[in-house]
Amino acid sequence: MDSDPDRYNIKTVERAFQILDFASEQSGPVSIQDIGSALDINTNMAFRLLASLLNSGYMIKDSSTGLYSVSLKSLRLSRNALHSVEIRKVCMPYLELLWNVFPKANLNMAVYYQGDVLVIDRIDSQSLPRTYFTPGRTLPFHCTGLGKILTCTLPEAEIDQLIKDRGMKQYTLSTITTAEGIKEELNKVRLEQVGRDRNEFISGDNCSAVPVYGKNGQIIAGISLSALEPYMKGEEVEAAIPKLRETAIKISYTMGFNEGI
Repeated sequence: MDSDPDRYNIKTVERAFQILDFASEQSGPVSIQDIGSALDINTNMAFRLLASLLNSGYMIKDSSTGLYSVSLKSLRLSRNALHSVEIRKVCMPYLELLWNVFPKANLNMAVYYQGDVLVIDRIDSQSLPRTYFTPGRTLPFHCTGLGKILTCTLPEAEIDQLIKDRGMKQYTLSTITTAEGIKEELNKVRLEQVGRDRNEFISGDNCSAVPVYGKNGQIIAGISLSALEPYMKGEEVEAAIPKLRETAIKISYTMGFNEGI
């Protein structure tokens, strides 16, 4: 086995995937100039890479604006990836049972993957509008219940790197925006085993998250219950934590967790 991982690396293929990563993280379409700046490549190379992605069907171009977006074809990849996640298959029946108790809430599941808090599934409330917590989206670690619960056991050096790489954007007046503040918050989350977001990410939205453990005793996922205040008050979201914990424990045991580890 060759010990040099870069020996067989094809740079143009790598850059094409970097374009898909970049475009999928943006809130709207991107331009050739955006791509060139993000990847530090010239306009000609960006155009050629985008042309290949257009021909493959993984990106589309708006003829009126000249801007590019990720196409629906990429959903095939994300769908297959989500279907292959074992924790999702185990978790969803339990979340459906919990949703029957709290039909006014949204129930969410996420994992920590390569520095991202990635939502892998969700059950929508009967009455709440769909929010940012949709499958395939990434969440900020510093102001969401799932982000906090999935990063609370990381070493301090890794937290520092997250702060450096992801930043600590202020979404609401309640968002924690300092390194000292989030480290103190994560210490509290680690002790209580509950990640809380009280109007920190979305104004008027409250969320509580708890960990799911694997057979090695480490956190492998997080589940959360969230609701906008007109439908469930913050006190109701807080009062739902015991049931949320109970569900997480059942999922953990199904995943092979042994409390005696």
